Parts: sequence; structure tokens; C-alpha cells
Amino acid sequence: MLFPNLLSRRPLVREVWGLAIPVAIQSALVSALGMADVLMVSHLGSEAVAAVGLGSKINFVFILLMAALGTGCSILVAQYWGAGRQDRVRHTLALSILAGTLFMLPLTLLVILNADQLIMLGTDNSQVIMQGSSYLTITAFTLWLTQIVIIYEAALRATGDSKTPLYYATFTIGLNIILNVWLINGGLGVPAMGVAGAALATLLARMAQVMWMFFGQQRQSPRLHLSRRHFSEALTPTLVKRYGSMSWPLLVNFTLWSIGSLSYHLIAGRLGTTPLAVMSLLSPIESMYHSFFFGVTNACSIMIGQRLGRGQFAEARALAKGFMIFAPLGSFGLGLILLALSPFFLPLIGNLDAETLRQTQWAFAIMCLGFWLKVFNMVSIQGILRSGGDTKFCLYLDMSALWFVGLPLTLAAAFWWQLPFTFVYAMILAEEGAKALGNIWRVRQQKWVRNLTAGDAPDTALQVAVAG
Repeated sequence: MLFPNLLSRRPLVREVWGLAIPVAIQSALVSALGMADVLMVSHLGSEAVAAVGLGSKINFVFILLMAALGTGCSILVAQYWGAGRQDRVRHTLALSILAGTLFMLPLTLLVILNADQLIMLGTDNSQVIMQGSSYLTITAFTLWLTQIVIIYEAALRATGDSKTPLYYATFTIGLNIILNVWLINGGLGVPAMGVAGAALATLLARMAQVMWMFFGQQRQSPRLHLSRRHFSEALTPTLVKRYGSMSWPLLVNFTLWSIGSLSYHLIAGRLGTTPLAVMSLLSPIESMYHSFFFGVTNACSIMIGQRLGRGQFAEARALAKGFMIFAPLGSFGLGLILLALSPFFLPLIGNLDAETLRQTQWAFAIMCLGFWLKVFNMVSIQGILRSGGDTKFCLYLDMSALWFVGLPLTLAAAFWWQLPFTFVYAMILAEEGAKALGNIWRVRQQKWVRNLTAGDAPDTALQVAVAG
């Protein structure tokens, strides 16, 4: 069965776009918010931009840890939903919330008590340290709230509902931007708070999102309505073992990868405030660039996961082949368009000096021409291999490419060969090239083609109707 033949089936096309577009829009909005935080403090100078960028990157490390638990939840929910096991869907959601709470609360305390030291890892500029630690301390209070959001969104999408998370995110992002304008610049009796105002706006908006999401799901969504018994029933040995076997490689993978990803940012910080500002500016632009393809990856993961849960292995393999071809091609085409438009919109970003703008333009060109590799790896790892529970291989591949290829070459370029920052930035792509080769080999092995719900006997006494 060939993917082009599948694409001729209108229901499949509607399924792809129905899952991909809401996630892509939401991802773009979240990226736009990250860009807005940077842009809204850019009039305060490069130090403010660097402080927000570095603080956001440190928060991104913790968000990736949350995403590991959310991904474990999504893998199992997609397959249980495909197998018609609504009881296990809600048990998996409850277990994920318990695990996220247990994991994230100590990390929140750690960040609050060590904000200065964390910021000092990436810079020795006193102004950046002062503003960045203030930003990080306030946003630390959002970490547990963000974990709840990520888990709920993962479960909703895995059941095929990509629109509801978009509604929540749109409200939250709009509120965040309004609060940003108010708190950063002051007004209505509130003094201008600068970088701290951007952090407080994030905290208030996240609190509103969690309240709306949780109570909305409890009242309006039968598929994810949770009661006390769902939390107690979630602690059965079978589900705990299955969730743990899915999640621990993801947690180790995301932890080590996030530390490595942060290391790229720290390398830039040690090269000076200008390279750090460039990385801070490019991070949200890069996220915007890949927003659509994150939606496609999400669609790939859900569609393949549900088919694996139903035992439709031939269709799952055909979907995998098509996504691996068309997603990178789309990314490369978008990169060429953005590169052609960059001379017009990059100079409009903030109040940047000439050298910062020049280095941003060169780094942006590298991003546009090379990041189709990231999309290929996103689809292969997140969309295909993890859908079948092949999380251990993903761990080994990610860590090998990052710690033995990408980071050593970037460090060598920065401090041994002492190359200009543009070349240092380009070395990051070496990690993606090594990873792509491993992904091609592993997908062809087809060890990911398996039904994770097989052998999980129905929970006769525990089964509940969707509306129950």
C-alpha cells in the first residue's frame, strides 16, 4: 500500500488536516507569545532581550521534562483509544497527573532557590543576571501548572481532539499579551516592571488557563472526566508498569537532550552578549518556523498510534513512509520562502544594533536552509518510533548524536578553532545529520510496528462508559 494512494482517500486527508492544523496554529501562537516576550522588552536593550531569552531557555529545559511525561501519556492514550479502551484512557490521564505532580513540585522549589546560579551559567553580565533571575523566579511558579496543561493537551490530542487545546491556548496567549503590555510598561496605577512584568504576565495567564481547562474538562468532556476512583484505579501494577516502561526512557531522553540544548545557548552566552541576544531572538522564530510541522508530527503520531492499537500494521507503515517524505520537503520549501523574505522583516525586530542584526541575518539563513533535517527527525522519532513504544532506541540515538557529535563540534568551533559565531551556530546541525541516518535505519527495521495494548486484559470491574 502506497502513501499517495492513501492520500487519495478523502477521510484520511481530513484526518491529517483535522489533527495537524489546530496543533500547528496553537504551536504558532505559543511561539508568537515567546517572540512577543522578547520583542516587548527589546526597547529596554540587549541585556533585557538576553535575560528573557536565557530565562526562557532554562524554563524550556523543564518544559521538555514535562513533555516526556505528556508523551508517555499520549502514546498509551492513542493506542488505548484506538483499541476502544476508554477506561484505560482516563486511568492513564490520572496516572500522568500524579506522576507530573510528584516530579515537578521539587523542581519548582529548586528553581526558586537557585535562580541566580542558573542564570550565571549562561552569562557574567551583571544586568542580565539581575533581570534574568527575577524573570526565572517568577516564572518558576508556572512549572507545575504547565505540567497539568501539557498532560491534558496530550490526552485530548491522542483521542483525536486537537481543537479544544487550541481554544484554551488562544485565550491564554491573548490574555498573556494584554498583561505583557500592561505590566512591562506600567499603567492604571501599576509601575513599569520591565522583565519582571513579562514573567508575572506569564504566571497570571497560566493560572487562568489551568482553571478553565481543568474545570471545563470535568464538566464538559465525558472522555476525560476524572473522579477520585480514576486516580486510585490508575495505580494498578499493569498500568503503572506499562506507563513507567514508556516514560522513563522519555524522561531520561528529554532531560539529557534539554541539558544539551541549553548548552548550545550557554556556549553562545560565553561568546558574548551579542551571540546570546541572537540565540534569544532566533529561538522563538525557529519555533514559529516549525509550528506547522509540529502539527504534522502530532497528526502522524496519533494516526499511527491509533492504527497500531487496532492492529492495522500495513496502513501504519504506509503512513510512516509518506510522512517521512512530505514533511521535510514542506519544511525546505517554507525555509526558502522565509529566507527570501528575511531582508524585509528581520530589520523590524526590536531596537537592535547593526552587529546584532548582521549576525542574526546570517544565523537565520543557516536555520532556513538546514532545519528541514529537524523536521525529518521530528517525524521519525516523535511521529513514528515513539508511537510504537520504541522509546529506548530514541533515547540512545538522541544522546549519541547530541553528546558525541553536535556538542563536541560546537564547542570545538567556539573555543578551540575560535570560529565566528555564524559557523559555531552552523555546527548545531551536525547533530541533526547524524540523527537522520540513525532514524532511516531504525524505521526500516520496523521494530516500532507493534500493538502496546496487546496482553492487557479488559478491566471488567473497572470499565466505565464514555459518559460515565
